[in-house]
Amino acid sequence: MNIINGNEDMLNGKSAPFVLKKIREAAYRSMGGSGSREGIGAGFMDKSGVTADNVNFRFPRYVLVVVLRGRGTYVDDHGEIYPLESGSCFQRFPQKLHSNYVDPDSEWNEFYLEVGPLLYQALSSMLIIRSGSPVSSLSLDENLKWQVWDLVQALKTANEDMLPELVSQAVSLLGECHRRMHAPPEFKDRLLVFEEACRVLSNDFDLPCDLNKFCRKHGVGYEYFRKMFKERCGISPWQYRVRRRLDLACGMLSGSPDIPVTEISGKLGYSSPYEFSAQFKRYVGTSPLHFRKGKRG
Repeated sequence: MNIINGNEDMLNGKSAPFVLKKIREAAYRSMGGSGSREGIGAGFMDKSGVTADNVNFRFPRYVLVVVLRGRGTYVDDHGEIYPLESGSCFQRFPQKLHSNYVDPDSEWNEFYLEVGPLLYQALSSMLIIRSGSPVSSLSLDENLKWQVWDLVQALKTANEDMLPELVSQAVSLLGECHRRMHAPPEFKDRLLVFEEACRVLSNDFDLPCDLNKFCRKHGVGYEYFRKMFKERCGISPWQYRVRRRLDLACGMLSGSPDIPVTEISGKLGYSSPYEFSAQFKRYVGTSPLHFRKGKRG
C-alpha cells in the first residue's frame, strides 16, 4: 500500500473522513479459462503532476473513473471535449478511442471500477451500465468511497473461490454509480415519481392503468415522463407493464402448478386465455402450457 501524509491509521480504523491524498492502491483479478479476457478490478489513483493520462487510447476492458479531486478534460472518439472536475465521472468503453488530460497542479485523485468486455456487454444489455454520454456528474458520499476501497482490499487477498462473490460486489457498485450518474439534474427531484410509476405499473393488472392521470397527479407531462422512463429503463412504461405482467405469469406458471392457465389469464387482466397465450409466446418464446411443462414450442 502506498500512502503518504499519514493516512494509514485513518484507513485501518475508518474513523475519519475519507480524504485520500497521494495514494495509489489498485487490484485486478483475471477470471476464466485459457485465453479469457474477463475479470474485475478497482483502485484509487493519485495523479498529481500528470498531464496526459491516456492519449488516443483503446482500452480492452470497460472502466468507470470517478474524479475525487482535480481538474482535467476528456476527449471522445468524435473529438468532443468534456471538462472534468471533482464529482465528474467518465467511461472508458472497450476498444473505443478516447483521451483524457489532467491539470498537473490540481492534485488529481480518482477511483475506478473495471470489468472485462463480455461482462460489460452483459451489464450494458441489462442497463446496469448505461453507455450514453461518456462523461457525467455523480453524487459522492463517504459510504460509496469506502465500499470501493473495501473491494480493492478484497480483490488483493481473495482466493479463487471468493471471486464470484466479488463480481457481484463490483456489479452492485457499478449499478449504484450509474444510478447516481444518469439522473439529469432537472429530474433528480422526480426520481420518487419514477419509482412510484414502476410500483403502479407492476400491480393491479386486472384494473385499468391511466398513466395520463398518474402524470397529472404528480405534476409531470406525459411525454416528458415517457421519455425519461425509457431513458432509465430502456423500454416504454407500457412495455414495462407488459414485462412485469409476464414476469408474474412466469412465476405463477412455475410456482403454482395447480392453478389453470385460464385462471392465471384472468388474474392478470387478460380479456381471454387466447390473448394471454399469444402475448406470452410473443415475448417469452413459448406457450404458457409448454413453459409450465418445460417444453419448447
